[in-house]
Amino acid sequence: MNTLTRRRSAVLTAVAALAAGLVAGLPGPATAAGGSWPAVDGKLLYDSGDQMGVVNPDGSSQSLLYFTGNQGAWSADGSQMAYVNHGDDHVLTEWAGQEETGSDIPMPAGSGWHPADPTYWYGGGDIVFTAAGRLRVTAADGSRTPRSLFATDVDGCDSKPSGAANGMLAFVRTGTSCATAGTPAVWVYSGRTKAFTKVADNAKDPSISPDGQSVAFTRSVDGHRQLFTVKADGTGLTQVTTDATDHNRPAWSPQGDRIAYDIYVTGSADTGPSGPQVWIHDLGTGTETRVPMADGTNVAWQPIRDNGLYRIWGADAYDTDIAASKWTWNQVGTSTPGLMNAGSAVLISKSDPAYATTATSLAGKKRGPVLMTSATGLDSSVQTELKRMLPKGRTVYLVGGTKVLGSAVASKVTSLGYVAKRLSDASRYSTSVAVAKAITSAPKYVFLATGTDYHNALAASSAAGSQGSSGSAVVLLTDGSTMTASVYGYLDKYSPSTTRIITVGVDAESALTKAYQAGKMPHWPGKYSYYRLGGSAEATARQLAELWWSLPSSAAVAYRGSWRGGVAASSAMTTFGPLLWTDATSLPFSTKDYLERTSASVNHVAVFGGSTSVSASVLAKIGSSVSVGDHYVYTPYYKGVAPQSATAQPLAAGSDRLAPSPDLAPLRVTVTR
Repeated sequence: MNTLTRRRSAVLTAVAALAAGLVAGLPGPATAAGGSWPAVDGKLLYDSGDQMGVVNPDGSSQSLLYFTGNQGAWSADGSQMAYVNHGDDHVLTEWAGQEETGSDIPMPAGSGWHPADPTYWYGGGDIVFTAAGRLRVTAADGSRTPRSLFATDVDGCDSKPSGAANGMLAFVRTGTSCATAGTPAVWVYSGRTKAFTKVADNAKDPSISPDGQSVAFTRSVDGHRQLFTVKADGTGLTQVTTDATDHNRPAWSPQGDRIAYDIYVTGSADTGPSGPQVWIHDLGTGTETRVPMADGTNVAWQPIRDNGLYRIWGADAYDTDIAASKWTWNQVGTSTPGLMNAGSAVLISKSDPAYATTATSLAGKKRGPVLMTSATGLDSSVQTELKRMLPKGRTVYLVGGTKVLGSAVASKVTSLGYVAKRLSDASRYSTSVAVAKAITSAPKYVFLATGTDYHNALAASSAAGSQGSSGSAVVLLTDGSTMTASVYGYLDKYSPSTTRIITVGVDAESALTKAYQAGKMPHWPGKYSYYRLGGSAEATARQLAELWWSLPSSAAVAYRGSWRGGVAASSAMTTFGPLLWTDATSLPFSTKDYLERTSASVNHVAVFGGSTSVSASVLAKIGSSVSVGDHYVYTPYYKGVAPQSATAQPLAAGSDRLAPSPDLAPLRVTVTR
């Protein structure tokens, strides 16, 4: 899997994100996100032997989970939990409120790691845990092999991590190595600055506050373990409890005003049977309250956050395309938080999907929207949008020859003050080669997809365009299961050992196989490998999403019966998250399952098209797939503009990573001629 994730930014520094090929938060006008992760208090999760229990803070709705495991933690939006299965030393995830297993994360072969204390980090996509005295990090969707979080272990023996959504991480460090005895101390690490701060000596059991600004921990005072708090910079040390009780494993409430913890009581007529109990300390009043029915340890407090669900649409499919552009790109001369400054635009024919499918890969590279117009002239709505979002003097690319986009289109583009550049050849297949050449002269990845059906090619084009200005991925079209001369001539110039060939669908795979066996790529070796994706339209899009994006914060969903909707969705979202397909009145299993499995990190979903393309019931299913039940906020963007009453959602926080570096090994197919 690649390392495309959320770009941690209060607003979208979009040009930088595109230039670096990084995924930012969702586009669309938005307010700046603060350091906190706004959420309300949900259920308490606690260990009860080999099982875990959940209960409301008032003791109601208590139940034991059906699966075995312990040391549970909640994702930042409360939609998932991670825990340890000591039977096989795996970290597992589970979807909140559903009896279905999420991801199964094994330890690296031969490592001998025994994981403990998993915690979600950043917006929810990363999981940090302890193994063999070091902190390890992995992906919540299981897409990355766990690795060491810090470069070396010479500083000490690390354990009990506690992560916040803004990239702060508290943990315990003991001694100078795991072989050296020493007094435990609580440290804070900033994932953004890479800085370490010791915040408390003689301290254990850290829990970082929801906003990442404070840490609760325990320290022994006069023979009893008491609760303390301290700011993340090490100032403001405060003792919270003073009673003659050992307080264990504190957990902040999502709203940051209470701390849950567990104690062990010796049975009596007043306290009841011997055993662990969960209590809550109110930081404002100092009140201590037992949680009835919660007899366990290692408590974790579920945050319930309203994720973002958006519909972007217009009066018709063409107007939806304009709406998608307005939703993504700044007006010339303005800088609206959440919107980007366009560097170009790509024009396609609104009546010819054959030449539209590779446009998104070009638009991602050139930083601009894909706009569809009539073949015989530049539509007035497109003219208006070009003048709104693109400075004069910039390049407008026309995909297709004069039969696809007539000379009048190019003339009008020029008269508006832009540079018209046509990318075309004799057919859709050779035109895909022209587009590929305009993207890069040294392709690192080549997606092959049939040009006779738009679904796979559009999803592949969205993936290729996700690299932004540094793009080195292209899409070539096959004529069904046949490869044309222009395409195999292009491929023959590149070695498959350095240019990775990814077939998207069975037709493309067949076309590649037949061309190779027929000697159409004579410069290729007698043995080579390519990488196979295939299945239904929605299943293939899901495979591409899993391959190309690891831990996205955003996703786009479009009606699979509309190529125009797919173009609008992929164009608006290409550098932010994958393109997924849905039916108009039902949500396909592949799409729903992907959204659920990535729900810890996916906090924003944009749906493109009106209710006839994606019904209100499907919209609701999409929202609940990435949220806790109906805890999402729906914002309509008719014609790309939010209603005056809309409350903008804060953007997801996340860690910067280079992109992409997909793990192609599981898809490898080796062929010998």
